[in-house]
Amino acid sequence: MGQISVTPEELKQQAQVYTRSKEEIEQAIQKVNQMNSTIAEQWKGQAFQAYLEQYNQLHESVKKFEELLVNINEQLNKYADTIAERDAQDAQSFGF
Repeated sequence: MGQISVTPEELKQQAQVYTRSKEEIEQAIQKVNQMNSTIAEQWKGQAFQAYLEQYNQLHESVKKFEELLVNINEQLNKYADTIAERDAQDAQSFGF
């Protein structure tokens, strides 16, 4: 059987890393999109279009990764709640 050595509060705090990471990725995407708009005004032609096609394909993978980060955060928070609930139930079993 596994051993749990983290409190629910610690686990929830650690889960926030995934949310912050997702937000950082979103900010990076915004910066890149802004730069792409600026470049598009100055760079015309097939090479830029090929770049944009590749960027858009990769962008979909990044969005999926963002979803994964959200899912991990939700799962960790849910598990932290489960640990806390179980601990409360166990504590009640010691009552007289």
